[in-house]
This record gives sequence, C-alpha cells and structure tokens, in this order.
Amino acid sequence: MIVVDSNVLAARNLTGAQTSLAERVESIDRLWVVPSLWRFEFQNILAKGLWARQLTADDALHVWRVVMDRMAENEHEPSPERVIGLSDRYRITAYDANFIALAMEMGVRCVTEDGELQRKFPAIAVSMADFVTYNRADGFVRETPGTYRTRKRKA
Repeated sequence: MIVVDSNVLAARNLTGAQTSLAERVESIDRLWVVPSLWRFEFQNILAKGLWARQLTADDALHVWRVVMDRMAENEHEPSPERVIGLSDRYRITAYDANFIALAMEMGVRCVTEDGELQRKFPAIAVSMADFVTYNRADGFVRETPGTYRTRKRKA
C-alpha cells in the first residue's frame, strides 16, 4: 500500500512522458490510497489539459470516471490536526500536507513527483523513479544490506 499524489495519478491515467514509470509503480504496488482532496486536484489537472487542448471534454470525463471508479474505495482522511501541524511546521500547503499526513498515519510511503515534499520529508515522500529503483516487481522491499559487527569476546 502506498499513498499517491495527484501528479502520480495523472501520470498513470493520462498519456505522457511519465506514464510508463507510473505503470511500473503500479506493477510493484497496486493498492494506491489517497485523501479525498485528490478529486479536486485531479479535476484541476484535467481542466488544464482541456485549456491546453490536450484533451477533449469527453476524454476528460472518461478519464475522470475511470480514475474515480478505481480510487473511490481507497480514500482515507488524515487528521486535520496533523494536516494543519505539518502545514505550519514545514511551510507546505494544506493540500500537500493531506498526502504527507495520510502517509504518516498509515505508516506507508507517499509517491510524489513534488520535489519540495521529497526534500522536506525524505523518509516518507519518494519519486516514482526512486520507488521503482528500491522495490522489486514482486512487491517486496529491496533493503540496503546492513553492516553487522560481531562483538569481541573477552578472553
């Protein structure tokens, strides 16, 4: 299970330069969770696609329905206290804080292409490329080998 930012949802569901990378993220972890805020952010992404003439209104509505069908059951709300606290402490938007707070509360990673979130929350926020690099297709985490020392026994 991972929290995915709206930019990852867009990469997965709209054809673009990062679509294949988003598909690889999905092949590693198919359970994507989001705060309900994703709806408004994703609609805004679709609106920008309309303005840029990259989508027709029919295309945008089709994509919306497909993504909504998939994500509606995977919405979870982070606590408002955590959202507001993160926004205040780290000077991030409450929109961004929703995704980070949800990942924190669920104890999972937040996959996002937002560089600011990756810098401010390196233990939580990870790019799609890094997520793919550090995970295997079978869904198990590939951990960096640990360094172990043996204790010297007293003679």
